[in-house]
Amino acid sequence: MKIKGKTAIITGSTMGIGKAIAYRLANEGANIIVNGRNEEKLLATTTSLRNLGFETSAFQGDVTNPETCKKLVDFALEKYGGIDILINNVGVGARGFIENTNPEVFKYIINSNVLGAVYPTLEAMPHIKASKGSVIFISSLAGFRGMPNSAPYCMSKMALTSLAESLHVETAKDGVHVGIVYVGMTKNDPEKRVLHADGSWANLEQHDGIFVDSPDDTAWAVLDVLYNRSFKKIVGMKGKVYYWLQMLAPWFVDFTFRHKIDTIEEAQK
Repeated sequence: MKIKGKTAIITGSTMGIGKAIAYRLANEGANIIVNGRNEEKLLATTTSLRNLGFETSAFQGDVTNPETCKKLVDFALEKYGGIDILINNVGVGARGFIENTNPEVFKYIINSNVLGAVYPTLEAMPHIKASKGSVIFISSLAGFRGMPNSAPYCMSKMALTSLAESLHVETAKDGVHVGIVYVGMTKNDPEKRVLHADGSWANLEQHDGIFVDSPDDTAWAVLDVLYNRSFKKIVGMKGKVYYWLQMLAPWFVDFTFRHKIDTIEEAQK
């Protein structure tokens, strides 16, 4: 797929992976619409992109609201006349064992991570069909199987796989490209927060080390999926190893997770 001159909406793109994707697509010549809820971060990201000479617009709003998504799409059409690429990147992490998790946490995570991808897709789809463009979902290794201490998050990422697979089949005849990118352990923005079982928020622990990917690794993966119009892609060697372990030796993955429970419980005391 040619990217230069195309119009791309990237949800949740004021920090981390979304921001890295915005920079990569802008560098390829796309018209970028940055989206986020925080006005200050939105302005900072947009200004940074514009200072590099990239064509960038900003839309502030929460994509878990269908009406906001309609306004986002209308904004893109008014600004650039069409939509070629939609990157569904919005997502929130969760921590805690199932029996200790407030039901509202499940509701919040599904609303953010699943419906926050459904609503923009529904609004943008007629225009993506018209341009024979792309819809990309940013998922996670958590989308391959349930992990301890993060059930709501795993549920949401597995749901994205089903959504992408259904959309992939349904829109093939229309020339629409659907892709899903599975992200592994990634170096996170210092301001990235995670939702705990009791509904409280905390800063996400910093991920670092040789097996930790950078947000730009994901951005490059997204570019690869777009250019090749491919369907599924796993980011990083660790992610690929985990995938094949789960496929070929699920008993070993289960064994590892079971022996991790005590360590998690101790850390939560």
